[in-house]
Amino acid sequence: MPLTAGVLIIGSLLWDESRQAWRNARLDMTTVKNVTAPIRYGRLSSSRGNTYTMVFSRLCQTGHAKAIRCSRGVSTGADLIAEAEALWKAEQSDAPAGRIAAGWGCVALLCHPERKVPKSLLGAWADRVAREPNYGQVSQTQTEGRLIGDDGLLKIDWPRLVEGGAPVDVDLLLVTANDPRINASSLKYPDVGMITNAWNAAANKNAEYFWRNTENGIRTFQDDEIRALLRPRGQG
Repeated sequence: MPLTAGVLIIGSLLWDESRQAWRNARLDMTTVKNVTAPIRYGRLSSSRGNTYTMVFSRLCQTGHAKAIRCSRGVSTGADLIAEAEALWKAEQSDAPAGRIAAGWGCVALLCHPERKVPKSLLGAWADRVAREPNYGQVSQTQTEGRLIGDDGLLKIDWPRLVEGGAPVDVDLLLVTANDPRINASSLKYPDVGMITNAWNAAANKNAEYFWRNTENGIRTFQDDEIRALLRPRGQG
């Protein structure tokens, strides 16, 4: 039997109109679930007016993300890789065909800890990420350790349903992870003041990233503080 796969979404892949064709083609949107994930605003994005987008942070408080089942099952490594390549194309529409990473992020894999995933499939995935330029360059703070292994697996807990706490009921989850650029010149994540100052200084459309996330149920531990400091929606 094919394995069941899904996508763990932590931002605009869920609601951005430019990703609608990918959602229609690849996801069963009737299966959307609210799930746990360690997420925060942390990557300064030039494409969003130098404001902050969502990242994984292994030691931060759990927030709410979305898990959505893929329309197709996964029987082989090639099936999994095809889903990952389609996901990356949705993330970066101008990326060359067949890519799963860039310098600012990549597609990674989560495996249900209580399901048997064939070694051949995991081996095919590890071989694929090993051939990808710039793969796995997603920094974390020193205390958090590495987020993505050489095998292309994301090192976070398997997501659970927000209501009831049951593990997400798929065998595999693909996810895009963005690099917050933790480095010698920036040793920690931006605080809420930096995040809201960036949105308040930018065009109104850029703060829509925050508002659209929250209205679609993508939440972080920072949201209440952000909302208190952020210019009211639509006010310039």
